[in-house]
Amino acid sequence: MKKEIAEERMQNMKNAYLKLDSVLNRLPDAIPEKMKSVLCDKILGDKQLKELMEGIDEHRPPRFFLIGRTGVGKSSLINALCGSYLAKVSDIESCTSNVDIYHCMDGDRVLLDILDTRGIAECNKINDSYDAEKQLIDQVVDFCPDVAIFVLNATTRDDSILQDIELLKKVLKKYQAINKIELPVVAVVNKVDEIPPARIKNPKEYTENKINSISENVKRYKTTIVSNGLKIHSIVPVSSLMDWQTPDGIEVNADNINNFPKSDIENLQIQFDGRFQIEVLLNDLEDAIQDFSGKMGLRMALRLEELMKKLAGHLVGIFSSISSGVAVTPIPIADIYILISLQAIMVMLIAALSGRELSFDAAKEFIASLGGVVGAGMLFKLIAQQTSKLANGLFPGAGSAISATIAFGGTYSIGKAATSYYIEEVDLKFVKKKFEENHKHAEKKSKKALESV
Repeated sequence: MKKEIAEERMQNMKNAYLKLDSVLNRLPDAIPEKMKSVLCDKILGDKQLKELMEGIDEHRPPRFFLIGRTGVGKSSLINALCGSYLAKVSDIESCTSNVDIYHCMDGDRVLLDILDTRGIAECNKINDSYDAEKQLIDQVVDFCPDVAIFVLNATTRDDSILQDIELLKKVLKKYQAINKIELPVVAVVNKVDEIPPARIKNPKEYTENKINSISENVKRYKTTIVSNGLKIHSIVPVSSLMDWQTPDGIEVNADNINNFPKSDIENLQIQFDGRFQIEVLLNDLEDAIQDFSGKMGLRMALRLEELMKKLAGHLVGIFSSISSGVAVTPIPIADIYILISLQAIMVMLIAALSGRELSFDAAKEFIASLGGVVGAGMLFKLIAQQTSKLANGLFPGAGSAISATIAFGGTYSIGKAATSYYIEEVDLKFVKKKFEENHKHAEKKSKKALESV
């Protein structure tokens, strides 16, 4: 999915979120005003959802400080994170012979700001006429990064990292003194594809020996880092290997790419994707960023599809929880309509993420189309839900617990189906087939989930 399309979907979701009041006011009178008020409070008052909505507009490009010697694959790592050839396309500000600032662009849009430094051992060799270390530290602190990324080569045993560790410790100390917070450090062991057997480049084909060697390599680096007093948020082994081709399928030599016109570079496509654990690294970077606008910037730059799925999942959780609450209210029969209405609003909001402005009636039709798979079974469960409430007269509390579980599970299943169809663009026939098994799974899961709501 193109980034601009995903961004448009996010904006549609925000628009639907902001219009929730008017949507609720247009719902049939069969839904009590008190329930409409509860809906508004639960959805518009949800802190995480509110932050996500605000973050759609209020975000900035995340800033990463990369340190590592030439050859560790910093440029390829930037491209691997972005999923396109960006590292050498943007404007470059050469601060000194030690530091470059990359504004990684997608058209006119800034995705990331990267301050790229050599290891201090390498800097000192090049710049023996002045205090390279002090100047580099000052430039890093002025850049005010969100995360420091310490890039290491999986196949190189280089004692110079001890000097880079000492540099990082000094950067962290000065950063904390100025900003009053710690600068998180994520260590990246790059080029694990070159670990024997090096001929195996496809991560899906990595042998057990290769995986074990990668693990041992990470342990070795982690021991060195920790024993020398550098505090890290995490350490992640990755491969940034990607081969490129033109739109008409002609293979491109990576060494020649930077001589291409900018327009040709922007149109390059991935011919071979050998990336390994880049998603894990993105998760760790997102987790490490402390400023919400920077965290949201990373999501909007590189993780829009994941953000949409996360947002849809959060909506499903909210509505499933509200549904379980409705199910225990002492109004048998009437709350069937309320539950269906709740589920329809949920579907409307999830559909908004796909760029579709779905009406209340159309959302109900979607839910009804899912019922075609389970037929009378779903109707039976709705009846059982209402009958279970009447059981409270004989066994107080028992009926409500059964009812809440069914309502939670049913709403959860419908939400997952809507996410599959509208967000993941799965064929409706397949969605219907999956709905029945998801619904059964949700019934088991809902008991546990309700305990944490």
